[in-house]
Amino acid sequence: MRLDNILFRLGMAPTIPGARQLVNHRHILVNGGIVDIPSYRCKPHDTITAKDKKKSKALIKIILIHPPPDELPKHLTLDSFPDKGLVNQIIDNKWVGLKINELLVVEYYSRQT
Repeated sequence: MRLDNILFRLGMAPTIPGARQLVNHRHILVNGGIVDIPSYRCKPHDTITAKDKKKSKALIKIILIHPPPDELPKHLTLDSFPDKGLVNQIIDNKWVGLKINELLVVEYYSRQT
């Protein structure tokens, strides 16, 4: 579970590229530490917050005023008062709802090289 995708799913960023920019510009903390890698792999019980700077908090507040119409996935929790997100558990590929034969994907990419 990538950090940029989690930020987007929590509603802390309007798009995934917007989430990547928040992470790259060092506005996001994971478990109290700055993370500037959008592909950072989050684990269960990771806490995601905005940095305590005024600008970082303002960016997240503006986005959270108008949350996305979709409901929050079950593996994530959002506390809107302190603007804190929590990863409850690792998502299972069965929850995604797509029927993908992973072996065919691996076979396709193994032929590409």
